[in-house]
Amino acid sequence: MASPDTGSAIRACAQSVIRAIETHGHDTAKLTEALRAPFAALVARPDLREAGVPRVGNHVANSQYLYYDGDLSILLFELPNGQPIPAHDHGNWESMAIYRGRVKHTVYERRDDGSVPGFADLAVVEDSVLEPGDSVVIAPPADIHGFVALEDDTWGITVASGTYKPERCYFQPDAKTVVTRKPRG
Repeated sequence: MASPDTGSAIRACAQSVIRAIETHGHDTAKLTEALRAPFAALVARPDLREAGVPRVGNHVANSQYLYYDGDLSILLFELPNGQPIPAHDHGNWESMAIYRGRVKHTVYERRDDGSVPGFADLAVVEDSVLEPGDSVVIAPPADIHGFVALEDDTWGITVASGTYKPERCYFQPDAKTVVTRKPRG
């Protein structure tokens, strides 16, 4: 069971995120820097996995709400080792931090205008391995990402502002294709 201090840490993180958005808008670099300390406080919590409320995950089986207020959500989710989450978009900005384990994470920017059905030309903007405490902000124009856990017991924290699109674009960057569909759990 999570300690009462964990709830306070989650609330403090949410308040810091709200202030960062008010101060920096959707400036990816400034948001990334502003979210470092609040994410570090959450990642330091050993009992975070006991603090959430279960939710249906879009790409994973184990996902929890840590915070939700109708506009801002903070989620904790488990990534199965070696099972890729395909390159996809969200329709809003999102930040992801690593709680436990390691993740290979790739951020893309779409180079074509989307006018040809089924075709998408993506450019890699960032390709990295994220470890506990590392975080990234995924926001337009580089608002497409894909990732895979590199070890067992890998957990991520996602912060999102706004509403996710009910149907997302899923990309195969090497094949230069895109399909639109509802996310699967």
